[in-house]
Amino acid sequence: MILFLDFDGVLHPEGEGHLPNDGTDFCFLPRLEALLRDFPHVGIVVSSTWRERLSLDELRSFFSPDIGARIIGATPPPRRDPAGYVHARREGEICAWLEAHGGVDQPWVALDDAEWQFDRHVDHLVACGSFVGFDDQAAQALRAHLASRP
Repeated sequence: MILFLDFDGVLHPEGEGHLPNDGTDFCFLPRLEALLRDFPHVGIVVSSTWRERLSLDELRSFFSPDIGARIIGATPPPRRDPAGYVHARREGEICAWLEAHGGVDQPWVALDDAEWQFDRHVDHLVACGSFVGFDDQAAQALRAHLASRP
């Protein structure tokens, strides 16, 4: 099982000036890490835009060592046209990562606040409210999703 993980709007509420976000960055990370410890078979792929600015090791450094070690990659950066428009949506980036890593048939879930960036695979999405983040409702939905799949 692979968890595609967004940061902004998930691990902390969406807001201005990420990196850092006035001391609120990763305020929901302890809740997510506690849940993931119940599912040791879950690998993590970072799908957050933070992957465009930070190395994989830098991304891992935000997590506890046991959870950071489970970060196996990051989705490819989006393609932009000359005007800067992004063509690939989050769902497309996830599918591209799965295809490139032989995981097309592997079970996966996306934890993201960008619900509008999913069409065909919305059943793989656990959506968080952008200004709420990984709250109790999202935690229950993620737990149910992970428990229902190998």
